[in-house]
Amino acid sequence: MTSNHISDRHALALTSRRLTSFLSHTVGSLAQQIRATEQEIRRIKGLAFRSEEQERETALSPMRTQTVTLRKRFLSIRQKSGLGWILSPVNTFRAWRDWRHTKDQYAQAERQFDEPEVQAQRTRDIAVHNRDVEEQRSKLLTLNENLSSYQARHAVLAKFQKVATAPMAAACGEGWLAADFAKNFESIAGLVQTDRVAEATKLLEKLVFQIRPSAAVYAGWQQEAQDMRDRAYSDHAGIPATGAFTEIAEASAKLAAASMLGEPARKLALCSHPADQWQLLPLLATSPQHFTVDVLWTIYWPMFQCAQQMADFLSDTEAHEDPLNGRFSTNVESWLSGWAAKRIPKFGYPKSSSYLGTLQLASKAEESRVGADLGIIISLNVGGLRCRKAVLLQAKRAKQGIANIGSSKGQLSKLSRLPRAGYYLFYHESPFTLYPPVPTVSSAEALQQCALNAQKDPGSPYLRLDVRKDGWDWASFVSFGLCNAESDLGEPFDTIEDAFGILGSGTTGGLPRHLFLVAIEDEPYVLELRKRLREYYRDTPEKGYQKIIHKHRHHPRSHDGPEFSL
Repeated sequence: MTSNHISDRHALALTSRRLTSFLSHTVGSLAQQIRATEQEIRRIKGLAFRSEEQERETALSPMRTQTVTLRKRFLSIRQKSGLGWILSPVNTFRAWRDWRHTKDQYAQAERQFDEPEVQAQRTRDIAVHNRDVEEQRSKLLTLNENLSSYQARHAVLAKFQKVATAPMAAACGEGWLAADFAKNFESIAGLVQTDRVAEATKLLEKLVFQIRPSAAVYAGWQQEAQDMRDRAYSDHAGIPATGAFTEIAEASAKLAAASMLGEPARKLALCSHPADQWQLLPLLATSPQHFTVDVLWTIYWPMFQCAQQMADFLSDTEAHEDPLNGRFSTNVESWLSGWAAKRIPKFGYPKSSSYLGTLQLASKAEESRVGADLGIIISLNVGGLRCRKAVLLQAKRAKQGIANIGSSKGQLSKLSRLPRAGYYLFYHESPFTLYPPVPTVSSAEALQQCALNAQKDPGSPYLRLDVRKDGWDWASFVSFGLCNAESDLGEPFDTIEDAFGILGSGTTGGLPRHLFLVAIEDEPYVLELRKRLREYYRDTPEKGYQKIIHKHRHHPRSHDGPEFSL
């Protein structure tokens, strides 16, 4: 990450924090205004006009009611019997006295209420009060309009605040952002602060960014990868044994460093010996956050597991290349379409669909036409990484690091004519130690040069070479070589037709027998790529032959399932 990039991200984060503060303050202020306005409206609506009749009723009603009540009480006592006032003179007298006293008080209250001066003052008070009520009620229209305005603006800003939460967090975070993110985000911030929220909301749709996983999720993934590494190092076969291939370990570490961030890459470079680099490489690769594009983690570890499983299998098995290819394809299919495909969406990249899987032809004739029985298509457009490459690989067994790459079909010659697309995949066997390394990959061009340097005929049907001194381990070749647009490994392509041309050795239009597809792009492209590959792998010159084989041939257990497993 350059200093300019760091400065740009710092400025973007500052804009995001300012926008967040503005939204929080404005939405909070509007909420307070809404509450205050609603309270004022309720207060004004609670104001009532005064009138002479209401004033009289309010002032005299309690005493009048009391007078009526006491009169009824007196009459009730007196009427209990004809001689009630004689038999209960005290009670009758008291009831009469209370009624008479209250009646006099009521009459006095009426006189006082109707006194001219009191009445005149009351009339003036009523007039002042009613004018004030009229004045207060005249404000209701404006208050209701203000309330509607506050509510509308609050709703718009609150909705914007909600939908902008992820972009604002992305602007402050460390996740991937599209090249035009900062420019669009600055425009959005300016529009919001000038109350042009509708325009800002529309512009939000143009923001393309990664919804970065949480630290806890990253930590969980790192532990998962750490467990894989620990299991691999619990035995001598596979990854530990490959460290003895000094040149391959060094070349793999160099590839990996180019796909890692500054600090992890620096740690790899500080290791003075390839053996140390080899042990450190998978340790650094356990964290997705060590990669320049974190989603590469989902490609490296499936390839790591496939390679380790092949080494474990070859620890006690000797087989021909064909069943080994079938088993290897099964491993690739399982780890890519199962393990990797479930984790890729969780990295939060936008507009990305993934397809990871394998295809297989029943016919062997394709191998002779294209010079290889394995093909790989890499098609990535995620997190700023845009990489489309295709390669052909011829699989060979190697015992104690020595492989016979000779062929009467001219495989080496065909593949070496494709310097960036032609490779050999070696399944290593160690019959004496029982601890074979993981599969490695070497350039066909480099192998041909090695043969020439040893004064051997590259076209010989019997050509034994030491394949431990050049190449890369399988996981590094795919993850850090083919998945890195800047590396020289793999032939770049633009269109699907270009990829088919590479798979057909550039001329024949044939197809490798096994094809591995790693595609993380926008959904329409991935679906079209998958569709075209399925068509090519069904509609081939050997279609009739395929049907015969499919009907009569029993597939070995290492076969990866039915043809066209995509």
